[in-house]
Amino acid sequence: MERLNGIQASEGIAIGSVFVYDPGEYSLDYRRIVPGDVAGELDRLHEALASVSEELKAIRVQVEENIGKEHAQIFDVHLMILEDSALVGPTEAFITDKFMNAEHAFWLAFRKLHEQFDAIQNDFFRQRNADLVSIEKRVLGKLRNQEDTGLSQLPHDVVLVARDLAPADTALLDNDRVLGIVTEVGGATSHTAILARGLEIPAVVGISALMHRLETGDQVIVDGRRGRVILDPDEATLVYYRQETERYRQRAEGFVEARELPAETMDGVRVSLQGNIELPAEVESARAYGAEGIGLYRTEYLYLAQGRLPDEETQYAAYTRLAERTTPQPLVIRTLDLGGDKLSHLLPTLPETNPFLGWRAIRLSLGSLDLFRVQLRAILRASAQGNIKIMFPLVSGIAEFRQAKAVLKEVQEDLRAEGTAFDGQCDVGVMIEVPSAAVVADQLAQEADFFSIGTNDLIQYTLAVDRGNEQVAYLFDPYHPAVLRLIKHVIDVGHEHQIPVSVCGEMAGDPIASLLLIGLGIDSLSMTPRALPEVKQMIRKVPFETLKQAAIAAVNMDGGEAVLAHFQEVLGELFTDSMVEEVEV
Repeated sequence: MERLNGIQASEGIAIGSVFVYDPGEYSLDYRRIVPGDVAGELDRLHEALASVSEELKAIRVQVEENIGKEHAQIFDVHLMILEDSALVGPTEAFITDKFMNAEHAFWLAFRKLHEQFDAIQNDFFRQRNADLVSIEKRVLGKLRNQEDTGLSQLPHDVVLVARDLAPADTALLDNDRVLGIVTEVGGATSHTAILARGLEIPAVVGISALMHRLETGDQVIVDGRRGRVILDPDEATLVYYRQETERYRQRAEGFVEARELPAETMDGVRVSLQGNIELPAEVESARAYGAEGIGLYRTEYLYLAQGRLPDEETQYAAYTRLAERTTPQPLVIRTLDLGGDKLSHLLPTLPETNPFLGWRAIRLSLGSLDLFRVQLRAILRASAQGNIKIMFPLVSGIAEFRQAKAVLKEVQEDLRAEGTAFDGQCDVGVMIEVPSAAVVADQLAQEADFFSIGTNDLIQYTLAVDRGNEQVAYLFDPYHPAVLRLIKHVIDVGHEHQIPVSVCGEMAGDPIASLLLIGLGIDSLSMTPRALPEVKQMIRKVPFETLKQAAIAAVNMDGGEAVLAHFQEVLGELFTDSMVEEVEV
């Protein structure tokens, strides 16, 4: 048995046999042509481009119908590349001037395009390079009559393993056949990850050197919640995951009946459960799982999907669709939370040795005021259509928050002068994810309408741990008393100033951690929609006073292991259905 850690792409558990998808490279015929063949080769090129374009348009329609409009927009990028003069022009020139056949000319033009992408060192272009590969293979397949049909004939109940998957391949997967997805490359915002979430297929991406370890027919477990893949699992591990899968299924079924019931402890303390989403289309999933609004809408995908900055109308349309679907429940829109490294192809930036601590989030917005104002205008205009709240990420102190609010006020004044409708009472909050913000929460609370604690970064920065670094990832501990004390301080300060406090990080969706947060006094929890049923059912089975006493003891313990063991012991006395079973997996 071997455990491999990757990147969480889509939640859920899959247990099954591997199907290794390795289409390999297309064979090419590099040959010279005579001048009399030029017209014919140009015709072949244009026919191949037109055929691929029609296929992608058909896929786009199908994806929009089955998953949603925002997922379908992925294919707009592909269509733009197919029509881009930077690709088509050089290909035609190689044919007419260098007398190359269409395959050779197209391949060579694509090599130059790949080089341009590779020269820009950021995640956006690394992940978009997969789009180029997908288009290249489709067109070359048309030219060589070597079209790939591997994924159209998948057997039932397989875990699909690949180096990478093209968006068109992922979008058309049958989730009755594919139990899970694992890839060597990709990230949480890659197209494979986004489409897998839309299809609700458990997925883990970014596991390097994966392909040589597996063969079709091998048994694996895909743990989408933990970002883990287990190769050749032993019987104890299989039993655990089968039980966990069954528990999820039973609780999900029970949740359908209890969806309208409040997330309320046995002694009557109410907690609001909300959803975290990246795409407007995902709001339907959140509603289906019983979310009481959207506690975190990540706007980054709007900036990454098409390789250009989204204009005001594009953003306004996306925010308005969301507002209309969520009203009267709240919709918390987080302003852009990207680093300059991911937008270097669109904004003038300087190289950074540590982008996570660099020019990103609210710092980037305040340093790019035109970009910031466009987003704020779009959000405010959409606020006329629903219960929108605005949240600023990575705020480090009161001065930064005041700067952001000053820009917001200027935009509001501009809209009033234009006679453009917006909600003048729109709440404005702070995402508490920097330790300095937690320490000065008393200052921020005097001017903020709400706090939302981003536990992922708060833990990382408090403990000085890069959780993506395998050598120190074990030190990333959400139960560390220092983290719990900061969270408790923020909650207490918020309540003292009569503003609500939520958690929107991964702790919110963890069944045990969520109960700990409730014991600390949190008002609401926002999580990936699929985590809502389990968290809600556990809340309804516990008394708040028990959680409160356990949390008071936790903040005074000497380590995260002691805190977790303490909570498991307390909850073990309340549950008899192994909901908090402690198993090493």
